[in-house]
Amino acid sequence: MLAPALLVTAAVVAFGFVVTPSGDQQRAADTPTQSPTAVATPSPSVTSAPATPKPKPQGKARRDQLTGPRVTLELKPKPQFEVQDAYSFTIVSLNVLGHSHTVKGGNRKGYASSGVRMGYAVAALQSHGADIVGFQEFQQPQFNNFNGRTGAAWDVWPGMAAGSLGVENSIAWRTDMFSAVQKETVQIPYFGGKARLMPYVLLQHNATGQRLWVANFHNPASTQDQGNNTRWRRAATSREISLANQLSTTGYPVFFTGDFNERAEYFCPVTANTTLKAAAGGSTGGACAPPRSMQVDWIFGSDQVAFSGYRVDDSSRVDRATDHPLVASEVLVPERKIPLPP
Repeated sequence: MLAPALLVTAAVVAFGFVVTPSGDQQRAADTPTQSPTAVATPSPSVTSAPATPKPKPQGKARRDQLTGPRVTLELKPKPQFEVQDAYSFTIVSLNVLGHSHTVKGGNRKGYASSGVRMGYAVAALQSHGADIVGFQEFQQPQFNNFNGRTGAAWDVWPGMAAGSLGVENSIAWRTDMFSAVQKETVQIPYFGGKARLMPYVLLQHNATGQRLWVANFHNPASTQDQGNNTRWRRAATSREISLANQLSTTGYPVFFTGDFNERAEYFCPVTANTTLKAAAGGSTGGACAPPRSMQVDWIFGSDQVAFSGYRVDDSSRVDRATDHPLVASEVLVPERKIPLPP
């Protein structure tokens, strides 16, 4: 009987197990009526059984494990417009009484020389905070004097670029606020229908990039020396209306300054036939209702801008400079939206 027992023991040792009786089995062995039973238990030299592989995740659970938590990204809509900010400035129209009127033999006695008078004019412009000025009767000595007093702080068009007659109607602007983009002239009938080059310019506001057109005119007066120029004022007004409508098609605001030598006779056709309105007030569109107080010196601007603080300065300082009042107004240009390409 020893041989079978030895064989069993050798087999158990070969597979890393020893035969030990369990508690129940030990008690059974002590009982004579039961046969001993062998139970295999791990050998003390084996610390753990091999790990059982985890089942692979299936379906959605597996995808979540591989990709991690879902993150929702909120995409901002692509901008459709470039927005240029609103801005404001002060515009002035001023007939400075030409140099030739106050020299020896001139027809405006009692006035100082044009150089002295230009000093008064510059002081008046500064007191009004002028940023853009339409000058009339701005003759070459006055142009030179103005440049000498203001230097690079102001730019002027056309100045002497249009000759000794063209300089008389010039537009000036502060260079720290505006830069010229396009400079032009248009022929306007003057005394006896003779054409004068008069300026218009496309300016860009340095801070916002917005652009605006400014045109400046002097329509011919009817005088004892020059005769009746009503016919030529009508022709001049017609060309100015055409120019206003042409410039308006660009979408930029349009401004007119000038000595038009007319009041309601100029106001009515301009406001009825263009998109311009007067800084002085009054109607726009077809029906004509001029402002109560009118000068022959005007400021007009496109419907989209807002005028405020319109004023007529006929103070002693201005009176020492010229025989015309200074007219001025603040202007608010609204923001501009420029469509971007898709």
